Amino acid sequence: MTTVSRSVQLFVHKSLQSTFEYVSNLELHPEWNDGLHIEALTSDPIGVGKEYASRGKVAVQENRPNIVRISQYDPPRLFAFIARDPNFGAVSHEFRFSTQDDGVLITRTMVVNLNPVVALLFRFLIYPSIGQPSMLKSFADLKKRLESM
Repeated sequence: MTTVSRSVQLFVHKSLQSTFEYVSNLELHPEWNDGLHIEALTSDPIGVGKEYASRGKVAVQENRPNIVRISQYDPPRLFAFIARDPNFGAVSHEFRFSTQDDGVLITRTMVVNLNPVVALLFRFLIYPSIGQPSMLKSFADLKKRLESM
């Protein structure tokens, strides 16, 4: 297997705490991710181990099911979850938050292990044409959402 990692960054004019609270609430992710539906599987507070059922768009496939589990939760600096995808297996999503000037820099890193052929296609075809535009759009929508609150 080949590990593939991709990151995007976003600066928002918001407080660290309010930014972290919003982004770490997975049930709010549909507000800035088109086609995503997510619901908690338990009423437990947000924290490591909490699970969610999610359905979202991947490439051209609608309503792709995933089980999502929070893997790291260190307010207000780090939030991460692992989505169990039916084809790609465990896909890690990490959000790091740091204060900068009058706002917050959010760094999102996605990590997945793929067979070498799929990894090659992902690096040179899938991510540039589908994954990156999708992540950039989501982050642009997140910025609009956060800065309008």
